[in-house]
Amino acid sequence: MLNDIYVELQALERLRGSPAGGYLDDFTDWLATRRYTKLTIRSYVIAAVRFMDWAQETQGDKLVVDEHQVHDYRRHLDATATSRNRNGERGNYYCGARRFLAFLQDAGAVEHQVPTGSALVEAFCVWLRRHRGISDATLNQYRPVVIKLVEALGSETTDYTAGKLRSFVLQQVKGYSHSRTETIVISVRMFTRFLIATEQCAEGLEHVIPRVAGWRASSLPKYLPATDIERTIAACDPSRPIGARDRAIILLLARLALRAGDVAELKCSDIDWDEARIRLTGKNRRENWLPLPQDVGDAILHYLEHGRPTVACDRLFIISTAPYTPIRPRQVSQTAQRALLCAGVETPSYGAHIFRHSAATTMLRNGASLDEIGALLRHNDADTTALYAKVDVDLLGQVALPWPEEVAPC
Repeated sequence: MLNDIYVELQALERLRGSPAGGYLDDFTDWLATRRYTKLTIRSYVIAAVRFMDWAQETQGDKLVVDEHQVHDYRRHLDATATSRNRNGERGNYYCGARRFLAFLQDAGAVEHQVPTGSALVEAFCVWLRRHRGISDATLNQYRPVVIKLVEALGSETTDYTAGKLRSFVLQQVKGYSHSRTETIVISVRMFTRFLIATEQCAEGLEHVIPRVAGWRASSLPKYLPATDIERTIAACDPSRPIGARDRAIILLLARLALRAGDVAELKCSDIDWDEARIRLTGKNRRENWLPLPQDVGDAILHYLEHGRPTVACDRLFIISTAPYTPIRPRQVSQTAQRALLCAGVETPSYGAHIFRHSAATTMLRNGASLDEIGALLRHNDADTTALYAKVDVDLLGQVALPWPEEVAPC
């Protein structure tokens, strides 16, 4: 109840008199059941009131609360920001508005918004899962691009042309990095393949969007020396719950060369303690078993006993604050960044992938074959693993041909 959070009568009257007032008691209970702290509940209640006040001011009597309103509210917060209005405070207003919308949707007060062209997009996702074995993480990258495409070009896919598809791609990739551009292009190409396979557009459209130019073998893999890896592991304090979780995550990244998505998707049931091995479901939904090193197993066990919140969820890693949801790949990369900064390690990149490259590089320099490295990294193509053959610069220098001497021009 709201009375459990606010005891001042004037504050209660003001809150209950707002457009959000009729929902605040249930909203408070909804947050409490998800184990938010009282301080967070207070801030989210204020955020909900501010959001509903703004919505009524902008819409008048025709008050509609949906995802579009929340996005518009975020733009409003950014546009009205001042030097006195801290980023964290504005972010809390936005998070509180999103939590309030989620509560309204759960309570049935507003409908869950269905994106334009959702039936077509969901059919595309089902097709990818069934025929291509695409993981949910990859689908989450494709789906927003395809939703925008359907909204821009319409659901009449028989009207799609090469010009329309190219114009959409060129508009979407403006200002984005090479990797993001590649994701957009691949999403559009995959969607056109789905349309062709299901006879919903003209054949040959999958070829109208060229691949993004890139030379993956033109540079050396980025990696850290073993001493810096050990410093990073030691920087995680296992006496604190978040430190215990971070140490287990960093050890999984460093010892088993896991991707951020691999760590986020791990379940408690994926660990076979009797056989000292761990099950991974990687790209294309292939299951692999890897040996579980002693220090990694000890760190995971310590986290389960002393750091993991008690929640009814099989996911191994849980965020350390309410509502105690499973960790996401982005948060795994943030964990890696936090540990690297805490250790004072200078690195060419601060994400989780630097540990994967470093593990492969260390194995190669310790005499492991490319086949053994490929097995650990779970590569399908040996050419992908061959990229690491370039890291032994000293050995390459011994086999390199001398540079030709200059000759006089003809």
